[in-house]
Amino acid sequence: MKIDAKLYDGKSSKEHIVEILFTPDKRVIIKEFNIDVPLKKVKISTRLGNTPRVLEFPGGIRCKSEQNDRVDAILRKLDVKQPIINRLEKSWKIALSSVALIAVVVVFMLTVGADYTANFLAQRLPKSTLDKASKTTLIQLDNTLLHKSNLTQEKKDLVIKQFNKLKDSNRYKLHFRSSPQIGPNAFALPSGDIVILDELILLDKDKELRGVLGVLAHEKAHVVYKHSLRGLIKGTIAYALIGYITGDINFIVSTLPAVIITNNYTKEFEKEADIYAKEELKKLNISTKPLAKLFIAIEEYSKKDNKDSNDTLSGFFSTHPLTKDRVEFFMKD
Repeated sequence: MKIDAKLYDGKSSKEHIVEILFTPDKRVIIKEFNIDVPLKKVKISTRLGNTPRVLEFPGGIRCKSEQNDRVDAILRKLDVKQPIINRLEKSWKIALSSVALIAVVVVFMLTVGADYTANFLAQRLPKSTLDKASKTTLIQLDNTLLHKSNLTQEKKDLVIKQFNKLKDSNRYKLHFRSSPQIGPNAFALPSGDIVILDELILLDKDKELRGVLGVLAHEKAHVVYKHSLRGLIKGTIAYALIGYITGDINFIVSTLPAVIITNNYTKEFEKEADIYAKEELKKLNISTKPLAKLFIAIEEYSKKDNKDSNDTLSGFFSTHPLTKDRVEFFMKD
């Protein structure tokens, strides 16, 4: 029992034409991709008129098939019970009501419910996609704005030593780079990769680099709360919804580099990350005052740099707006 489908691997926008085989012992096989999994592990969307059927496989792979009747016949033959909605849609009144309800939900998700939608999708995108998008982003930045770090190994070791104090630090990967064009900055990718620039580290005059540790804790919070991903999805909400439904989420790969460098986090995101960072440092009995002093140093650097050049990206505060309240928040241990 077979159906024809289009496969999306979650890593690129390319469509793959495949043949999906359903075996009598309830397994689903796609030979071209070496997929052989139990039927119970494949999520098959309920039928809605003649819209393509979506099959979700473990690992973020999705398939889309227009052979609805054949899918229904196979599921009946394999004695797989279908949701009641498949039977209800045969009633034209219920069908019209369903379409109206879907329209209302979509409008809500694209407008006042955009924050909810962004959070919903950010929590459900497969890790493989986030890793792919983050890897591509770092490569693009390395080829344009970022350069090899010039820090001494002793300085790097001190930063790593401090970073390893953070909770679950082994889940994140630290990258050292330099960028005179960007200036003192640090940013986090959805995969958990955190990039910190020499220009920021060198501004921290604290012997133990506690200011740098505070910045890293702040960036870690952006990963934990998926801030960059939620901001990206909200900014491209229509594409995100279509991509989630079809499995083609290449918009993340193409958009993320610009978002990472130029996106201003919302005040809510910044406050959330600040609170997280302060709590992390408090648990380690580390003062947050060095972080406040580093913020002030970065601001002074940015002001001076803006006077000297019109090409600067203004460093950390181009993506993390500084306010008097933020400095005062970290001055209070």
